[in-house]
Amino acid sequence: MAGLPRKILWSLVPLVVLYGGAELGLRAAGWPKPDGAFAHNQPFWITDPNLDREPFPHREEGTTFRVSTNADGLRYPLHAADKPAGVTRVMALGCSTTFGWGVDDEQSYPAVLESLLRADGYAVEVINGGQPGYTSFQGVWLYDTVLRDYDPDVVLVGYVVQDARKAAYTDRSQAILQGDARYLKHHLLYRSRVYLGLRALLGEIQIRAKERGAGDEGGVYRVPPRDYEANLRKLVGMIREGGGVPVLFGYPLEREGYTAEHRAILQAAAEVLGVPHFDPQARMERASRERRLYFEHDRGHANADGNALIARWVHDFLVENELLEGRR
Repeated sequence: MAGLPRKILWSLVPLVVLYGGAELGLRAAGWPKPDGAFAHNQPFWITDPNLDREPFPHREEGTTFRVSTNADGLRYPLHAADKPAGVTRVMALGCSTTFGWGVDDEQSYPAVLESLLRADGYAVEVINGGQPGYTSFQGVWLYDTVLRDYDPDVVLVGYVVQDARKAAYTDRSQAILQGDARYLKHHLLYRSRVYLGLRALLGEIQIRAKERGAGDEGGVYRVPPRDYEANLRKLVGMIREGGGVPVLFGYPLEREGYTAEHRAILQAAAEVLGVPHFDPQARMERASRERRLYFEHDRGHANADGNALIARWVHDFLVENELLEGRR
């Protein structure tokens, strides 16, 4: 019996040699790798820090809008990471819609929300955690590396618009295949080319987009339903771990359109996780038929009036559900 462990170890040697040889061979061959361009050059990014009303181009008839950011690249309202005593912090997570693409600093919905709450007497700071192009995949990374340091009391998890978009690759596939250390350090198995090759052959990582049927745009969701649910769970867990209250927020578009499936997942996740859910999509569709609330040539982003209306709805939701600390 004493020699049994040694025999087992020796029996593993061929497997180790085979695996090692395959790993070296695949790395030398550069496989697996994508055979086309990614939607983004990097799987993670953030707006430049310390911008002071920097003009950003907007396709709305060649106009620009002014952007200011703090030391972490978070847009106005400008607040440091350290939370002042006696202040309630509301954090808004999302993509360019939350960031306020197309409108000046003070016109984004997080900035208007802060003004509305302060006018009501709340000692509050609103942190604009929106970043252009973000899905919940980048949102998990940003919250874990930057945003949790802001010690938010209420967090509006507003990822839905970009998660539901189609692309040639899922965001997770991009991070894996580009070997991005910020993702791989938490997922060591994805460093292995043998493992990646098997995953690719089995179809678990979708490299090429598949047509989803006549009349539907080709591609895969940037964040497929299973990944979307997992990301929401991670965000809710991190927020709760820090003592904050997560709110799953279905940021409204002019029309629900392609976001319908992800909105349904968002609502279901809120029920399962036991967190507040707020989706004013139906309300926005009615309101936007009566007046222009989105840009004429950039229908995916709310104009100043649209941002103000969204801020008012979020304000009312927070107050009516008693999610804020008392007034001054």
